Amino acid sequence: MNSFDDFLTGLELLDWQPVGHIDPGVLELLAELGRTPQMLWDVIRSWDTASLETRQLRCHETTTHYKWFVHYHETLRYRIWLHQYKPAIERRNGYAEVPHNHRYSLASLILSGQFKQHFFDVVAGELAETLGECTAYSPGDVYSIDWCRVHKLSGLSDHTVTLVVESPVVRHFSEAFYGAAGQPNLCPDFVALHPHLLDEVACL
Repeated sequence: MNSFDDFLTGLELLDWQPVGHIDPGVLELLAELGRTPQMLWDVIRSWDTASLETRQLRCHETTTHYKWFVHYHETLRYRIWLHQYKPAIERRNGYAEVPHNHRYSLASLILSGQFKQHFFDVVAGELAETLGECTAYSPGDVYSIDWCRVHKLSGLSDHTVTLVVESPVVRHFSEAFYGAAGQPNLCPDFVALHPHLLDEVACL
C-alpha cells in the first residue's frame, strides 16, 4: 500500500454483502494503513478551506466526538469517517460512553490515543456487562463490531482519533441504553425521521 487511494481501491475489491457484513479484509487493510498512517494524515492536510465547506455538510458533532466525513462509495454504499474524540473536559454523557449499538457494522483503526471497549447483554430485562470481553486499544490496533452488538467505550484519553469503516446501513435506527434497564432509547436516522417531517408539513 503506497497511498490512501490504494486503501480505497482495496476496499472496493472486498465483499460487502449481505448488508452488515464486514469482510475480514477490511481489518487487514486498516492494520496495514495503521503501519503507515502518514498516508492518511497527508490526505487530511490536503483539505483546503474551499473543500471543507462542502465536506462539512456531511460531518457532524456528537456529545463525545467529532465525526469527520472521509469517503462514501456510491455503489457499494460503505462509508469512511474519522472520529476525533473530545478532551474529557469537553465531553458530555452520551454516544460512545453509554451502551449502544449501531445502524451498521463497523471496523476501526486506532490512530492515536487509547480507550477500553465493553460489551453488554440484556439479561432478565436488565443490561449486564459481558464478563471477560473488556478490551483495551491503543494506536495500531483494529477491531470490528456487528451492528446489533451493544457496547460502549471508557477511559478515552485526550487526543484519541480513530478511522472507521461502516458497512452499508442495516436499519434506520440505533439503540442507546441509559441506566441499567434493558429497554433502549431508539435513535432514528433522517430516513426514519422523514415521515414525521411529512406529518409536520402536511398541515402547512
